[in-house]
Amino acid sequence: MTSTTPDTTVHPPDSTDHAAPLDIGAVLARGAVAGLAGGLLFALANMWYADAHGKPPIAPFLDISTIFHGTDMPVINANDVIAGLVTHLALSLLFGIVFGLAVAMLRLAQRPTLLLMAGLIYGLALYVVNFQIIGRALFPWFVNAKGPNQIFELWIHPVAYGLILVPFFLGFRTTARR
Repeated sequence: MTSTTPDTTVHPPDSTDHAAPLDIGAVLARGAVAGLAGGLLFALANMWYADAHGKPPIAPFLDISTIFHGTDMPVINANDVIAGLVTHLALSLLFGIVFGLAVAMLRLAQRPTLLLMAGLIYGLALYVVNFQIIGRALFPWFVNAKGPNQIFELWIHPVAYGLILVPFFLGFRTTARR
């Protein structure tokens, strides 16, 4: 006689079914939301820093807008502020998605310490790649002495962006439920 009772096995919260397919929609959505949240906090921190150091609070958006008009310095106008804001938010969203995919592939959501370290390392890597590699090669304003403060950027990328991503993925089940 065959039993028809459902499987009531309780799995510990840190167990991961490595055979379950990745829930890509959930990972992308959570990454996008995390990236936007981190990007907004990051922008606010940069706006505060600019204002506290005698620059206009919109300076961070003017800085990022230099990639569009190819100049060595920002130009103060409304179009550049909007271009910088949209670019910042789009990149924040994209970087959040990339982080989410890495968390899912490396299965870090159930490992808080590793996830925390991953957030810090990811923020630091964003600074190195965006400012020190791409900035130096293509966008000189990003490493100009009159441009963004490198010490602040080195600190704020891991703290105000990388760490903000972490709570969005703590305990997140990145695989599809069966």
